[in-house]
Amino acid sequence: MIDRILILSAVILAVLAIWGGLRLWRVAKVRQLQNGTPLSKMVPTGKPAIVAFSSPSCRDCHTLQAPALARLKTKLHDRVTVLSLSALEHPELVDFLGILTVPSTVVVDAKGAVKALNLGYASDAKLIEQLGQATT
Repeated sequence: MIDRILILSAVILAVLAIWGGLRLWRVAKVRQLQNGTPLSKMVPTGKPAIVAFSSPSCRDCHTLQAPALARLKTKLHDRVTVLSLSALEHPELVDFLGILTVPSTVVVDAKGAVKALNLGYASDAKLIEQLGQATT
C-alpha cells in the first residue's frame, strides 16, 4: 500500500514539475520576445494586435478560437488588429515564437512587442484582459 502511495506521489510531483517548467518557459519566452519580433513587420503599429495561429485540420481552431476572435472583433471594433495565420505556412515564425500547439494566440502591444503567448484555446475574455495589460 505504501509503495502505491509513493509511486502516486512521484507521478504527481513529476506532473507538477513539468507544468511548472512549461509555465516558467512561457514567461521567459514572452520576456525574450518583448524586445522585438518578426510580428512587428506583420502587424501595423499604433494599436494592439492579436495574432492567431491555426491549421486546416485543427477542430478547436475552427469551433472555439475563430468564434472567440470574431466576438473580440465585434466588441473592440477597430481598436485592435486581429491577424490569423496558418502555422503550416509560417513554420519559422512558429519555431521562433515557441508555439507548440494550435490554436495559439499572441498578444502584441501597440509598439509591436509580444505581451502574452497563449498555447491552446484562449477565450475572448482572456484576450481582452491580456490586451488591457498590454496597453498599461
